[in-house]
Amino acid sequence: MYGLALIAIIAIMGGVIAYIGDKLGTKVGKKKLSMFGLRPKHTSIIVTIITGILISAATLGIMTAISWDVRTALFGMEELKAELHSLTTEVNSKTTELEASRAALDAKNAEYTAISAKIKETTEQLSKITAELTEVMVERDRTIAALTNLQADYALAQRDLLSYQASIKSLQATKTELDKRVEGLNTQINELNTAKTELQTDVDRLNELTANLKKGLQIVREGTVVFRAGELLSNATIRGGQSTEATSRELAGVVYKTNQYILEKLNVADKKLEILWIAQSDFDQASKLISETDEEVIVRISTVGNTVYGEAVIGRIELFPNHLIYSRGDAVYSDTVTITSENLAEENVLSFLQKVNAAAVSKGILPDPIQGTVGSMSGTQLFETVSKVKRQSGKIELMAVAKSDTYTAGPLQIEIRIRSTRE
Repeated sequence: MYGLALIAIIAIMGGVIAYIGDKLGTKVGKKKLSMFGLRPKHTSIIVTIITGILISAATLGIMTAISWDVRTALFGMEELKAELHSLTTEVNSKTTELEASRAALDAKNAEYTAISAKIKETTEQLSKITAELTEVMVERDRTIAALTNLQADYALAQRDLLSYQASIKSLQATKTELDKRVEGLNTQINELNTAKTELQTDVDRLNELTANLKKGLQIVREGTVVFRAGELLSNATIRGGQSTEATSRELAGVVYKTNQYILEKLNVADKKLEILWIAQSDFDQASKLISETDEEVIVRISTVGNTVYGEAVIGRIELFPNHLIYSRGDAVYSDTVTITSENLAEENVLSFLQKVNAAAVSKGILPDPIQGTVGSMSGTQLFETVSKVKRQSGKIELMAVAKSDTYTAGPLQIEIRIRSTRE
């Protein structure tokens, strides 16, 4: 009712405000007043609007001052909304709790029903047990009577048992003595069996060793040596400082290529056959050493001993640091020789090459393990050098110059320069 009265008051005040504003605007229009240089018509409109605004503001102010409901409607709406939202949330929470309580109550009711059924079942079982107990008690009385008779018989048997126990003790002592003798015999038999097994193992090992020796002698007598002891199988370089796993992969690649080289040399059709054997400990140690150094490392794989055709190749891994020994154009060795006859030209050149080889080895180039050489010279180059020496007479200087950068791994390629010298 209060809301309807408030709405009626506002409606009436709105009509009054409209009427007053219209009258005031009409008077201003009739008097032809002007504000801010506007036309009287526009001035009357502005006065009407301003008057309506002032009257509305005054009305709202008065209603706000005298009515708490108006103040609440104007300034407390957000607080009311927040309070309403809080109350709604609380109601929802209470509703949820109520539903949970109802569910718990239902569960308790179900549990109570189950317990009631269990109590009923237990009561029935108790009645049955009581009946059975009565029967058991009757049976117990009969058993007690029978037990009395048995006790009398037991007393008689007890006297006989004492005599039997004495006999059993005597027999037990005899049995213990016999068991000790049997145990001693079993121990001797086990020792004999163990000795027999060990002797048989030794005999089998000796037979196998004899067969291997016969086979080895036959191979040595009839087989062909395909690789000599210390012969170089492959030569490669691996960068140091990598992880052990990466180094192991590269080293395994070198071993694989070496195995392929051996298979091709022996004309083996099965390229998957592992004919090169290297101890795993040597392989792991080489991988560790390469990974621990920051230098480039030369990996040389050579044979451990003579290898006969048909046998596996036992190899070993050797590691050397790879350094630059000669740059392109560096003098390897020079010597002055005297040419007195053309027949001595070839001898002088060969002797010079031997000295060049020795100088390169002393400088640090790795020689071939079997031949001891660090490089090779083609027959054409040797023939041309000998021919040039033959055309000389008197003292000449022979100088070996590196054709390209040469590292520790080699091989060394040289160019021989010949220059005449004066006395």
